[in-house]
Amino acid sequence: MPTSESTAENSPSVALYRRFLDAFNAADYDAVAQVIGEDFTDHHPGFEIKGLDDYLTALRAAHATYGLKGELQEALPVGAGGGDKVVTRVRLTGTHGDTVFGFPATGRPVEWTTTEIWRVEDGRFVERWAQDDLLGLREQVSTDAANLATVQAVSDAVNERRYDDLDELFGPTFRDNNPAWDVASLDELKVIIKAAHDALDFTVHLDALYPAAPDKVIMHITFHGKHVAPFFGQEPDGREVSWTSLEVYRLEDAKVVERWVQADTAGLMRQLGVELP
Repeated sequence: MPTSESTAENSPSVALYRRFLDAFNAADYDAVAQVIGEDFTDHHPGFEIKGLDDYLTALRAAHATYGLKGELQEALPVGAGGGDKVVTRVRLTGTHGDTVFGFPATGRPVEWTTTEIWRVEDGRFVERWAQDDLLGLREQVSTDAANLATVQAVSDAVNERRYDDLDELFGPTFRDNNPAWDVASLDELKVIIKAAHDALDFTVHLDALYPAAPDKVIMHITFHGKHVAPFFGQEPDGREVSWTSLEVYRLEDAKVVERWVQADTAGLMRQLGVELP
């Protein structure tokens, strides 16, 4: 008796899929059109594909973005008539060559898996259902990890008073959007940070750090310090102070190029005894 594996290999639906995959890997869209029906419907989460032309457009985009190739791991015919459907497991590989999920091209190799059900009618595929590991793909193309590491390194350098180490973490066009001061460069910011360290002898506690967009990181921090030198026109009295800050960092190539800050400056001044309007 034939084995289930040999039965699968001899199935028309499996043979049709192999024809499709060969054409897909060769980016031979004329050959793809020979195995996909004109009224083809793709039930793929996040995509609206109806008709052969739409599907070919999607394939071209996938090839342009990734230079995509597929490797068949398993194909199982199911359904009436010896298999009017085929279930496939495919490993997809490529290179991140264009913007995906909002992340610009990184040139990184990527791979993910997809499980598909294809329905055959009159010798062509007319319907598909697919589930891709898109979360795994996003993690491969994401800049989140690099951006988070940069902002974490900024916090560490400030805490350890390694001011010159900030030079490698900020881009040359850095801009600071802070209502408490007007800063035109990283060098000016370093002067302000050092002056605050000298006056308030503070350390930074990182309360929260998380990506907010393909190019942004949000940081919430609490400062703890002691008033040891003149600040805001107030003479030092050694009192302990604390205040919070919510900061948004925008990064390019894992370097900080812009920052927005909302710090509890009024609360700090109140603790120092500064008269507020």
